[in-house]
Amino acid sequence: MTYLVTTADSAVLIVNTINAAGDEGPKARPHIYFWGIALGAVVAALLIAGGHKAITTAMVIGAFPFSVVMVLQCFALIKAIWNDGKREEAGVATTADAAAPAE
Repeated sequence: MTYLVTTADSAVLIVNTINAAGDEGPKARPHIYFWGIALGAVVAALLIAGGHKAITTAMVIGAFPFSVVMVLQCFALIKAIWNDGKREEAGVATTADAAAPAE
């Protein structure tokens, strides 16, 4: 139960921070209440409609777009490493060279 409450609280704060452009002041309090109630209502509706299976299905459907983004980020990382190696071979300064302290 503690894990569930902590996770829900973190989710509400993250959604609010994104929507409020980082504002965590007193003006953000109504938004935190709204997102907390909205998240609770969605979970309650899923529990009533289909129980644990409905929540599991909703999590898989919600996570799928993020999985696609993560796969694309893996390809982008491989491409960046490849291009960095090509730049290094050509004698062009790389980001690794810029981060190294000058001697």
